[in-house]
Amino acid sequence: MSSKEQSHSAGDERVFAAYGRAMHGSQALEFWLRVLVNVHQVTLKDFASQAELDRAVDTLSTSTMGTVFSALRTLARDPILEEKLTMAVGERNRLAHHFFSEWSDAWDGLETEIEMIEDANRVQMLFEETVRDLAATLGKHLDVIGSNPDAYMPGLQQRLGEFNEQGEPTTN
Repeated sequence: MSSKEQSHSAGDERVFAAYGRAMHGSQALEFWLRVLVNVHQVTLKDFASQAELDRAVDTLSTSTMGTVFSALRTLARDPILEEKLTMAVGERNRLAHHFFSEWSDAWDGLETEIEMIEDANRVQMLFEETVRDLAATLGKHLDVIGSNPDAYMPGLQQRLGEFNEQGEPTTN
C-alpha cells in the first residue's frame, strides 16, 4: 500500500470514527427520548391494563426518532427542549441519510476530511447536550418510575445509576 493510500485510509478511519460516535449519540438520545415519553404516558394516561401499557411501550420501542419526538411534543410542553429536539432529529436524519453524499459534493481531500470530522463532532455534542436536558426532565418524574426503575423499564436502573455517578446520563 502506498503512503498516499495509507493516509487516505487513516483519514477515512478518523471520519468513520467521528461519524460512528455521532450516530451512537443519536441512539443514546433515542433511548432517553423513549424513556421520557414512557414516563409521560404513565403520568398522564390511565391504562386499562398492564397489557395496554406493554403494547404502548412496544409500539414506542419500534418507532422512529421523529415519531417518538412527536409523541413527546404532544405530552410535554417545553419550547426550549422542543427546539433542541427538533434540531437533533433533523441532524440525526441528515447524518443517517445525507452526511456522506453531502460531503462528497464538496470533496477537497484532507481539508474536507477535517471538516467532516468537525461536523460529526458538533452533531455528537448536540446529541449529548440534548440527552442531558432529557435526563434532567426525567428527574422531575422519578416518582412515576418508583423505587425499582427496572420494573418500569429493564436496564433503566443501571442507566440512571451511571447518570447519577457521572453527573450526566450514560450513552452506552
